[in-house]
Amino acid sequence: MRKKTLLSLSFLILQWFFATQARADEGMWMISNLSAHTDSVLHSMGLELSREQLYNTTGAPCLNNAILQFDGGCSASVVSPYGLVFTNHHCGYSSIQQHSSPKHDYLTNGFVAKSFKHELPNEDMYVLFHLKTIDVTDRILSAVPDTADFARRAEVIDSVSMVLTDEVEDEKQFIQAEVNPFFGGSKFYLTVYQRYNDVRLVYAPPSCLGKYGGDTDNWMWPRQTCDFSVFRIYATPDGKPANYSKKNVPLRTENYVKISTQGYRDGSYCMTLGYPGGTERYLSSYGIESQMQNYNAVMYGARTQLLNVIQEAQRRSDAFRIMYATKQSHCSNYWKFSLGQNQALENLGVIAEKQALEAQVRQWIAADTLKHARYVGVLDSLQRLHADYADHTKAMTLWQECFYSSSDILRFIYRNIMSVMGNGTAHSFRERMEKAYKDIDVETDKKILKTMLGYYIAQCPDTSYLPKQAMAKIDSVFGGDVNAFVEDLYAKSIYANPKALAKVKHFSDTLEDPMVDMAFYLFSALNYTRNNRTDDFERLLGDAIREMNHDHEYYPDANFTLRLSYGLCKPIDPVLLAAEKAKSKGQNGMLQQTNLDAQSLVAESDRLYTTKASFLNKHDKNPGEWDFRVIPSVLEWMRSGKVSQRYLDPETGELPLCFLTTNDITGGNSGSGMYDGKGRLIGLAFDGNWEAMSGDIKFDTRLQRCIGVDIRWVLSVMEDYSHATRLIEELTIE
Repeated sequence: MRKKTLLSLSFLILQWFFATQARADEGMWMISNLSAHTDSVLHSMGLELSREQLYNTTGAPCLNNAILQFDGGCSASVVSPYGLVFTNHHCGYSSIQQHSSPKHDYLTNGFVAKSFKHELPNEDMYVLFHLKTIDVTDRILSAVPDTADFARRAEVIDSVSMVLTDEVEDEKQFIQAEVNPFFGGSKFYLTVYQRYNDVRLVYAPPSCLGKYGGDTDNWMWPRQTCDFSVFRIYATPDGKPANYSKKNVPLRTENYVKISTQGYRDGSYCMTLGYPGGTERYLSSYGIESQMQNYNAVMYGARTQLLNVIQEAQRRSDAFRIMYATKQSHCSNYWKFSLGQNQALENLGVIAEKQALEAQVRQWIAADTLKHARYVGVLDSLQRLHADYADHTKAMTLWQECFYSSSDILRFIYRNIMSVMGNGTAHSFRERMEKAYKDIDVETDKKILKTMLGYYIAQCPDTSYLPKQAMAKIDSVFGGDVNAFVEDLYAKSIYANPKALAKVKHFSDTLEDPMVDMAFYLFSALNYTRNNRTDDFERLLGDAIREMNHDHEYYPDANFTLRLSYGLCKPIDPVLLAAEKAKSKGQNGMLQQTNLDAQSLVAESDRLYTTKASFLNKHDKNPGEWDFRVIPSVLEWMRSGKVSQRYLDPETGELPLCFLTTNDITGGNSGSGMYDGKGRLIGLAFDGNWEAMSGDIKFDTRLQRCIGVDIRWVLSVMEDYSHATRLIEELTIE
């Protein structure tokens, strides 16, 4: 044993070294609150910008001032002094769809605005510039009485948060603010934003580029998707934010990012700046089990039903394909994610890992119950509460998926219930109706409700969550026939008659309509009030873990606030990749990505970036597959090899398409700029990899990868394929 001591010590040192190296890539860090340690790690890995060049609130130019929260769900970067914005194609997809028609099919053929006057306005689209972030923890928590229970605590926090936002918001100046909880509500920050409401579509590639690979390739590597779109921010002639007006002009700004065509190598530094939507890295093992069983599994089952109906409708004509394009895209994205996350959590043994950590927490609490009194019983409470709320959680998820997220007519009614209740003007109701019904086919909507109501009834965990009034009518009048009930509902409702509905002045005029009754029936099924306190105990568990490991630096879960992640350009270890693929082989066929031969798949899987050859290989190996279709003009260009020399890799002479980094991202990061050490744009983040889809709950340092579209692929498509030279000339390309 003594002879092995030195060897064992060396092994432990190596383990520590690689573990700390790996951990360096994990984390979505608050750029406004970077610690000295994190800052030193950034610079040791390759960042050349000073703190002030990265982030400041003085008004001096910095990278932060060019980063956008895009339209309430994505991220983006300003890339020119005229307010030009790069984001993902799937982030701009709804806008592209809204402007499309069978006559002007921008989804299929792409869109290029020939001049400023041809750039297309987008109703309700907006962007936010981050102005400042303020720690308001003391002000909020000092208002919470020591004797407050969980419900009272939440009430006080909401009240004080409203006061704080009211103090800084200015509607006339388009200043908005929000208070966000961090670490489950143990800390709170107030973030102030400058909002711009006039955002116009400038460029979109054909969908066979912007969505190449479709659902088949979603969450997969290798990828060849040119996932980008281009917008522009407009302002008043004196540069102030404003609602849309023909008098508005492109925003003039000094805060924009430069673009690098220098490329990257294995091990090159890369960072992302954007707005990750949500992670749950501190969730208990009981919470993870609930996530898998009562969210993911339920979502996957319900969306499978919905997608079948939508895709059947889309096959009917180009008009229906365009009409339901956004709905299909949104639905399919997290349909596949829910399956992938469950598989990854199982493959990586995440629950067992959490249970081991929780065993340590129990021992730590038991070692000094007086000092750790606030944590006594936390884990037992979480176990009990997640079990007690399982049916309720499942029913809530099922309701959301089967009704609010499925029938567009029901969702339109719910939005009116929530926002106007008859108080809106005649114009506002009609305007909302015209906008909503642009993408509603009544017969398809009827089929959706038939399918989803039947599925909800079959899957409902308890009869207390069934819509009692509707069920009574289904049984007594229609002999239990759900389809006959829905047919009757649509036959009698004005909401199934768009021409008649267009004449209605107020939502209140339709309160006696059977479809509105149905909306209330369904909603009342969830009026099974229970004080679900799991979030509060999850917060306490997180506090205990951080207190137990007080010498470790923790980052807060993502909550759609501005974050920085850093990493390296790095392929996936082919040995690890093969092992993970073997674990998941045959599970719902998800890993049969394409009909590529095994040699081609391996050759692409372990590369840092993909090429035009791999794009064409997928197309040629999958004839007739919708996800790999390519319109003739794109195919001709791809085969021609006509690419500007400056976009080719200087060493290989290839055009890089998509590439991998070890950056930590999640939903909401879509469109985030990927920057080199000088703060220059080298790509746009758009996806993660299937083998590590546990990432929102468990970041796996060995497998986790961010997939980005190489900025040279973006620029080549714009310049070499679309000849959008006026846009290229706006950019600062180094």
